[in-house]
Parts: sequence; structure tokens; C-alpha cells
Amino acid sequence: MRSGPSQRSSLSPQLQGPAPPVRNWDATKSNAPAELLQRGFELAYFIIPDRVTSIDILTRALEKIRARSRREMKRLYWRDKHAERPVRRIARSDMDMLQWLIMFEAEQDERAQERAGSISSAGMTIRYIKHLIQITTSMSSFYVNVGVSRLLHNYSTSDTQRVYEMLTSRFLGPDEYRRAKSALMDKLSERFAGFLKVARVDHGELRFETSDNQEQWVIAVSDSLSLFTPWSTQGHCAQFVNVNGRTKLKSAQKPANTDQNDSELRCCHILIEPTCYDQLMKDLAFDAPETRLALPRFVMPDKQEKSDDNNVQPPRPPNLSQEDLDQIQRRLAVTDARRRNANPRIVTIMIDGVEHAQLDLAQKYQLQVGLEAGATLIEIRGRDERGDLLLATHFIPYVNNTFEPSRGTAKLGRGELEFKVIPVATVGQRPPQAILSLNYHARFQWTRPLIAWREFASFRITPRAYLLAGLAMALIGWGVAGAFYSHKVRELEQKLELARWNQQQLSPTAARAIISYALIRDDQRVRGTETIGIPEISLHLHSPAISLELPLTSIAGTPSYSAELKTFTGDQTLMTQNFLQPTRTDNGSVVEMVVPVDLLKADTYYTAHLHSSGRTDRFTFKVVDSR
Repeated sequence: MRSGPSQRSSLSPQLQGPAPPVRNWDATKSNAPAELLQRGFELAYFIIPDRVTSIDILTRALEKIRARSRREMKRLYWRDKHAERPVRRIARSDMDMLQWLIMFEAEQDERAQERAGSISSAGMTIRYIKHLIQITTSMSSFYVNVGVSRLLHNYSTSDTQRVYEMLTSRFLGPDEYRRAKSALMDKLSERFAGFLKVARVDHGELRFETSDNQEQWVIAVSDSLSLFTPWSTQGHCAQFVNVNGRTKLKSAQKPANTDQNDSELRCCHILIEPTCYDQLMKDLAFDAPETRLALPRFVMPDKQEKSDDNNVQPPRPPNLSQEDLDQIQRRLAVTDARRRNANPRIVTIMIDGVEHAQLDLAQKYQLQVGLEAGATLIEIRGRDERGDLLLATHFIPYVNNTFEPSRGTAKLGRGELEFKVIPVATVGQRPPQAILSLNYHARFQWTRPLIAWREFASFRITPRAYLLAGLAMALIGWGVAGAFYSHKVRELEQKLELARWNQQQLSPTAARAIISYALIRDDQRVRGTETIGIPEISLHLHSPAISLELPLTSIAGTPSYSAELKTFTGDQTLMTQNFLQPTRTDNGSVVEMVVPVDLLKADTYYTAHLHSSGRTDRFTFKVVDSR
């Protein structure tokens, strides 16, 4: 039953306004209005109460949202065609995205303060709550529920299940809740490394060590959650509570003519916003949230523990002046101009602020990077004469608690960079994984032909000029035709050479330099009881080719097989081999597919497709360079 006193939030009216004044801001069509900039500045100031730092955080967040890649609308089409299916993913508006990016951008300044030792446990508490909301809202309301109910509060797994089932009518097993809690604890432990300690409590459960006096944090928690509630839903509490004071829990589900994404946002609002969450716990006859707080105890330096005052109210944020607003717009305009004129040769791929790879656009047009569960923001950065420059961003979506396929493009110098997030099937209880595929497409430059045409048109036209022009056009046509047919001849020669090589069917026993790799079917790797990752194949210096051993399920009634080597995305077939005969090995019957090393690229995923009568098996592997 409920117990404990009810405490009101201490937020000033300026911070606790009923709703943002802007509802449908589109970052691609207009600058952010002054009201929204003020609201963003107040949020940044609440996290780090320094005027200059807060303006910088807000500006960096605006730069990221303006540099987004163009994304396809496949997800929205899927929702329209399958409206009855549950959607457990949050698609943010530009306004909510700006709020989330401010929280994301503040982290680098937070870490700088923490390294300098200039932070109190009260400040760490705000950052803990902020990071918890930040990482859960990037995935789904399911993770928001686990984070708020199991980590910010100490409700049991069964209580947390009842909350989610009441809100969504979705029934998940307790193991999914435990796995989600474990994943969130891992991310929090990584973010606050050295500040948190893990303890084993009743029934062997792992939790963070909690502070002794939870009551002192009730107001700070309420203030934080009020500010971190999605902006697009703030001020809507009345829509979830009827005149008798009871929560209309069914309104969090999908009513008639309501987008499923709106339902997901409503769930997040009810779980984060203090008033709605308190009413929800009351309707479920659970203890009041303020009596079930479980904030961790932060391991702080002695000098900070002595000077820390948990009862000090956060400073009131100042108003942005017109000069501040003009400065923000000027900085954004300069960054936009630099991005339009940039023509970098090397770009850096950042995932959630951490560098993962570099791509030399003059030498390599493709790159693939592995993504772990919880990855949210991809940044493409380069350099110009003024230094580091953000070129493009891509936000990684999730659906049904796993990666959602997505695609986007971004203009990059003299070409376009295509983004693809491709989910990878995982084994058993392993967290979801995906592959980020990047493809750079250089554009044909019309500058030189146009200049040549202008120069040609400027000549004085005479009969002799007509004669010279005709001769020049004939020579150009002959040259273009010759180059075209020469290219076609080379292509045919290469195909004939590859066909001859395929017919020879080199085997590992015939050439000792060829190394064999036994692959595992994708469906067998996923369904197995053991943890089996995607196999890796090394490119060896003295190996002209490699042999892929593709195990067979059955050879009855199949006289021969055909195999295709494709890129992981399936958009390109690299080679095809027909009339392959099975061979017997110690591990059973296999089909050998010999692949020239020149066809493979390091740090790239490929899939071998083995075709038989009425069946196709797939074998995915990754190529690594160990030379």
C-alpha cells in the first residue's frame, strides 16, 4: 500500500512551464524560434549551471540536428500497413530530438568537470537521472519502465511487469526485464566508472549501492524528471487523468485514429513525469515512488563530500539576450557554410562520441562497422582549413527492443554518403547487434565541361570555325566510342578469365597456399544453444584464394549445387559458381567455394548463398586484414 509524505516539486514557474510554446518545429525548414532556444538553454543550465558552457551545449546540439542525413520513410510505411502490431520504439520530433541532443552533448562537459574533481554528489545525482532517461528513451518505453521502476526506484520485477502490462497490454517474460536491467546497469557503470559500486542483495540480485538518506533526494528527483520528460508531451498530464482523479491507463494504449508512436510517447510520459507516475503507482496500489527511491551512493573525493550541500536549490537560469540569440545563429550559419564547402579526403566515424573508424574517400568507398545494443548517434566528421567539422549525423532506430533497419544519405563534399543499419541475428540471450554499412558515391563534376563550352561559344563563328568544330566533334566521338568498346573488351576478358578460373575449381589440396574455412549456417548459428559469433576470415599475404567449406544439411536428390558470394547487404553479387559437387570431410558433407582474395575487402561482411533444389542456405562471415 502507499505510504510516505507527498512532496511538491521546487521548480520555479520558468523551469516548470506547462508546455513548450513550439509544437511542430521542423529543423530542416526553419531556424529554432527564440522560445525553443530559451527552453534548451534552461535545460543545459540545469545540468551544468554555467552560462557560457550551456550556450555552447545548446549550439552543438543544434549543429547536430541540422546535419542529419536524409532518411527514408520505410518505417512509417510499415506502421501504416501493419497498424495492429505493437511498436516499441520512440520516433522523436525535431523538438524532442533537440532536447535529447542537449542531454547527449552535456556529457563531454560533465566528464571534464568530473576529471577535474569539481562536482558534488547532488550534481552527480542529476547526471545519473539524466543519463538513465537519455539511454532508455533512445530505445523504447519498455526500457524506460525498467530504468525508472527497477533502477531509479526499487520496485520488484513483478511490479515492473504489472506497470508495463497495464500501460501497453504487452506481456513479456521476467527474463526480458532482467536482461534489460542488466544491460542498463552495464551502461551506467561505464558512464560513471569509479563513482558507483555494485552490491549483491536479496536472492543474489545485483544492484548499485544506495545512499542512506533517500528522502533528501525527493525534490531533486522530481525536478529532474520534470525537465527530462519529452517536451512534446509536457503539459499533457490532464489527458491521462479524468475528473475523478483516476489515471486513464487505456489512453496510453492505441485508441482509435491514434498513431502508435504517439502511444509510445504517452507511455514514456506517464513513466517519467512525476505526477503521472505517482498517480499510476496509486492506481496499482503500489507504494508511493518517493518511498521507493533507490539512488546510488556516489564515491566522491573527501573534499567534495564535506562541501556538498544537497539542500541547495539549483540556480535560476538567466534569460538569453538578443545578442546571445544572434551569436548562436551566426555560429550555426558559419558551420552550415563550412559543411557545404567542405571536400574532405578522410572522414572519421564516431558512434556515441567515440571514434570507431576512418574512411579515406580517395582510396576506399565502402566501410562496415559493428554496432552494439544501445548505440544511438552516428557522427561523420572531417577537417577543413578551420579545423574539425561535423559533416553528417545519423540516428540509430530501435523497434521491438532490437535494431530497426534504416537507411539515409548525406551530402559529403563532391559525393553522397549512404548509411545503412542492418540488424544481425544473435544467439540465445545475447544483446542485439547490427552492422553499419557506409557507401560513398562520388558525383560527376560538370564544372570543366561547362567551362569548355563557354570558351568554345565565345569564339567568333566562321565557315572555317564550323569545319574545325565538326572535325573536333568527330575526333571526340571516335575517342569516346573507342574508349567505350575498349572498356567492354576488358570487361569481357575479365569475365572469361574468371569463368576459366571457376571451371578449374581449385581445391585446398591442389594448392597449399589456399586456406580453408569451415562456415556455419546463419540459422544454425542463431538457434544454437552456445554463443557463436560471426566467423572471421583473415586475408593472408601469400594466399591467392580462400576455400569456403559450406556444410550440407542433406545431399539426397541433389546432384549439384550453385553458390553465390554477395555483399552482406545483398545489393551486389561478386561471383557465382555452378555445378558444385559435395565432398566428404570429417565433419560431414560440404560444398567448397573457392574465392579469389582480390574480390574481398578487409573489415567487410559477406554472405555466401548455397542453392540446391528448393532450398537456399546462407553463411555470413567477416573479412579481417592480418597481413
